[in-house]
Amino acid sequence: MNPHFLFNSLASIQNFIIKEKPALASDYLSRFSKLVRQILKNSVEEYVPLEDEISSIENYLELQKVRHRDMFEYTIDVDDAIDLETTLVPPMLAQPFIENSIEHGFKIKESRGHMKISIEMKGKMIRFEMEDDGIGRDEAMQIQQSQNKDHRSMSTDITLQRIHALNKKLKRKITLDIIDLKDEHGKAIGTKVVFEIPLFK
Repeated sequence: MNPHFLFNSLASIQNFIIKEKPALASDYLSRFSKLVRQILKNSVEEYVPLEDEISSIENYLELQKVRHRDMFEYTIDVDDAIDLETTLVPPMLAQPFIENSIEHGFKIKESRGHMKISIEMKGKMIRFEMEDDGIGRDEAMQIQQSQNKDHRSMSTDITLQRIHALNKKLKRKITLDIIDLKDEHGKAIGTKVVFEIPLFK
């Protein structure tokens, strides 16, 4: 979890209190504390139920929506064939890529962003697909470089290291693909991240 997100979340709570919006502050604080508990719990687990992982993703997205004043919308579609309680996945693999979509893909986008997350069964693998209609990786990288900032987050690097470490133990490997989406004229229209995880129960 990006430390900036934690600091900004606390600042948002303070802002709601200062502006005398107790209901919004209470709801945000409740979601924030739940997410922190989930992260702390999952940080010591190699695998968690998919149900818990989806709950963490939803909490994170809802917090970001409030903080960014509905800068984006999202949907999460889950294959009915998947048993959410018994299916196990490594925790927090998707979160850094979702964070990148919001922080780099949507922040500078002139119109509201859209993110679609789908989780489906594919043979003996669970397929996660996250697609956004943000500004694209190339433009985001150029903006970051112009501001003398590192485009790739530390959490993304840690996730890639985790996948590498997990794959050393797995017979069927976790795969990751990042696809730059373009229209018929070659203009960037978003990013798609796809990873597949061996089915565990």
